[in-house]
Amino acid sequence: MTTGSCTTEVTRRRMPTLVVVGSSLLLALSGLARLGQVAAEAVSQDAYMAAHERVGAPSSFAALPMMFLMGVGLVVSLVALVILLLALVNLVGRNWTRIVTWSIGGVTLAVAGCWRALALIPAPSGEVPEVTDWDSVEAVAGQLIPAWVDPVAAVTGFVASPSLLVALVLLALPPANAFYRRRHVVTD
Repeated sequence: MTTGSCTTEVTRRRMPTLVVVGSSLLLALSGLARLGQVAAEAVSQDAYMAAHERVGAPSSFAALPMMFLMGVGLVVSLVALVILLLALVNLVGRNWTRIVTWSIGGVTLAVAGCWRALALIPAPSGEVPEVTDWDSVEAVAGQLIPAWVDPVAAVTGFVASPSLLVALVLLALPPANAFYRRRHVVTD
């Protein structure tokens, strides 16, 4: 026998469209841009490898740097796929997805910034005698690289990190915090 009425109801959370959906769209855009960067870089490196072989430079050129670039491409591809998955899972409203997104996004932005800074450091000159005719390699590679590679690399370079940064900032805003809070049980 029940003497009182007790109903439990889960409060409905309203999805803040601009914040949560916007951050998920930006995460998806960032993930797709990273995949585009990997594709453009892979095609470009393949063209430079073929150009290097056609010019006939010494054989010690490619093994270690190509393995390194393949490893970097694999890691960037996996991170891009995880970011795409998080873009979908964040719409459910679980707080752990937001924390994982901040963690992976923060590390990705830090690594991208360091990679950009390393690209600005000039290579040492005069230490190793050069036997490769780099002008010929550049000319042959320029003929082998498809026309879509440069525009894709440029656009994805401008889109990937900024969209990830804006998505992380949107996930930190108060409307997103309210959306990701635990559901409360209401009792009468």
